[in-house]
Amino acid sequence: MNAQNATNNYKWLIPSNRLTSEPELWKEHEDYNAKVFSLTEDPALCETLIGDIPNSPQIEVLIPGCGSLIKLQEELLKKCPYIGKVWCTDLSQIAINLAKKNWATSNFCRETVEFAEVNSANLTEIRPNWNNHFDYILVVNSVLSSKDEENRQMIGEFYKALKPGGKLYGFFPTVFCGLEIAHLVKDRAYRLTDGTINLPYSSIYENKQNRYQIFYTPLRLNRIFKEAGFKRLSFEIYFCDSKYFNTKEIYGYDDPDICIWEFLVKLEK
Repeated sequence: MNAQNATNNYKWLIPSNRLTSEPELWKEHEDYNAKVFSLTEDPALCETLIGDIPNSPQIEVLIPGCGSLIKLQEELLKKCPYIGKVWCTDLSQIAINLAKKNWATSNFCRETVEFAEVNSANLTEIRPNWNNHFDYILVVNSVLSSKDEENRQMIGEFYKALKPGGKLYGFFPTVFCGLEIAHLVKDRAYRLTDGTINLPYSSIYENKQNRYQIFYTPLRLNRIFKEAGFKRLSFEIYFCDSKYFNTKEIYGYDDPDICIWEFLVKLEK
């Protein structure tokens, strides 16, 4: 822990003893295709995330926590067909195997994109040659450990993996979205009183997995980036209200004006 954090009375940290222990990672995703939902199914969202990445063979990109789907990779190569290298990593070998299988049948399939089983919390330890290596890192809902310490470690590893001046573009969920929906959707109101949403600890309790999921508040998330060393370029709300996010089918409530929203963050090393 650095000196800056040691002087703040730990107000930014989430005490681990207030949260349930993490179940075996990805155990609930044995039938990965059926249970995992990805923001990257929306091509407009992918285009927003890709932003101003140059179409250059000198550019290398990392997509950590890539999961099994490949829409983001396809959209990236559609915009930047001459990009140098794209590494896609995930701590789940199941996800990597499925991603490789999906990529092999893609119209954009080429050796420019590679997949590897790598835990983001130990990124540069597992791949020392990735220190100060990448021009861009694209993060989509992959900093989601129920351990605050591990989430901070991932952000720190992304900072180490970027070249000086390199950029991280990412989507990060927030506890405030769940809180707002609980106020607006009648059959979600129970979340306000039964402990499902805990604002001070940036957590939402998931009954099916019997665990707390950390969805940060903006101040806490901003602090984590700051402590890692990042310079903030932008920090915006992004509404997931396209046809790819059917709230009735995915979230169980039917109101076209109520949608999931997240933070779209752009950072620089």
